[in-house]
Amino acid sequence: MKHKAQKRIGALTIGQSPRPDLVSPLVQLMPDCEIIQAGALDGLTPEELPDISEAAYPLVTQMQNGAVVKVDESYIAPKLQQAQNRLDAKGVAATLLLCAGTFANLHGTQPVYKPFNIGCSVLSALNMKSIGLIAPVLEQEAPIRQRWESIRWELTVWTADLGTQDRAFHRQLILRINESELDCIVLDYVGHPLEQVVQLRRSIDKPVIDLGYLAMVILASTV
Repeated sequence: MKHKAQKRIGALTIGQSPRPDLVSPLVQLMPDCEIIQAGALDGLTPEELPDISEAAYPLVTQMQNGAVVKVDESYIAPKLQQAQNRLDAKGVAATLLLCAGTFANLHGTQPVYKPFNIGCSVLSALNMKSIGLIAPVLEQEAPIRQRWESIRWELTVWTADLGTQDRAFHRQLILRINESELDCIVLDYVGHPLEQVVQLRRSIDKPVIDLGYLAMVILASTV
């Protein structure tokens, strides 16, 4: 008796693959699927990456050895499309973009699930009007604000890496969030450890929407 072939799902990172830390929740949500990874920076070295001092939208990602690098969205975009093309060639049924950036022109022969687009749809469906955004690095605050304001949401933006800030910072962040009049908090990032997101949810009195995990759940429920 032949076994049914596993459905292939693409996992597309703006850095280098593999990224087991990012893909682990998706593997748990889709245990019967084969997750195929590809990265925009696969095959490159840190020395080959361009200077980002004039970057309009710097993105933080990782190389295969774990080194953290920053790259401009405009540099990543065409390389991300090339990585998507490689996933298409391997017969993926759908792809998850492991980044909260817009990448409006990124496309595949099968659906590409983009956390930013999915988040916008869900927030609209829930009639959220005033949102608090948490950006991962200070350099992303301005472009993230511009990206969301272009869709006419009322915003408050904070910068916080949930995994590295000290307890005093967390207390101040939570205090500011609880004092604000916001409909929800949005984590504009893919890769926050789930336990840190759970801890944040327990600490504040507003819904917390993790764009990365939300996209994974939507993908797992529709493909």
